[in-house]
Amino acid sequence: MHFSSRDRLAVGLLLALASLGARAQGVPMTDENYLQGSSTKGVVLLSIRWDRKWKCAGFENAQLRALGFDHLPSKHANDSEAVDLLFDDAPLLMTKPQFDDYAYLVEPGEYALSKMHIKVARSTSDVGIFKSERDRLLKDGVAQGGSFTVNAGEVVYIGHFHIDCHQQPNLWRYYLEDQPSFDAYLAKQKKKTPALDTSQARFRLFKSAYFGRNFELK
Repeated sequence: MHFSSRDRLAVGLLLALASLGARAQGVPMTDENYLQGSSTKGVVLLSIRWDRKWKCAGFENAQLRALGFDHLPSKHANDSEAVDLLFDDAPLLMTKPQFDDYAYLVEPGEYALSKMHIKVARSTSDVGIFKSERDRLLKDGVAQGGSFTVNAGEVVYIGHFHIDCHQQPNLWRYYLEDQPSFDAYLAKQKKKTPALDTSQARFRLFKSAYFGRNFELK
């Protein structure tokens, strides 16, 4: 296949733009990308439970389906645009009553909650989705739902996320309650990615006035 000089320039620009888009989004951490980017990027650790919570605030069950975060200041104009850090691999049918652990390599900075989907069911035929997105969670560039920060070279634990059933199905951010639990959590992450420098780990929870209580590890 032959490309003219103009075609080659266009392809080069497209590849450059694609590269910029990729750098703006968080990616699952591996030994390889961690070793390549740990000095200029940050690592975010969190855990999510995707299983259904039964008899939840008047519903037969509720299930967290998606969590998303925007790097601030957000460059996204509306809810149709993808978030910078997305977690949406909830099983459709078979779920396990456990937290799934995640480790993502991200650009340093502040991240605001910008997407939250919760599936609710009154019966097998009466199913809906509660959605909160940028129009509610991120207004005029200010985080309404909550945020977290990570610096270059840091490894930051931001919490355990699951459904809460007080009054209505909603998101809640839980946390590890003591240093031994935190150390065990870091050891499990390092077992999956041996290159991870856990000496750089920080206990810095996602902060929110709505989806979790403040807590600092002593």
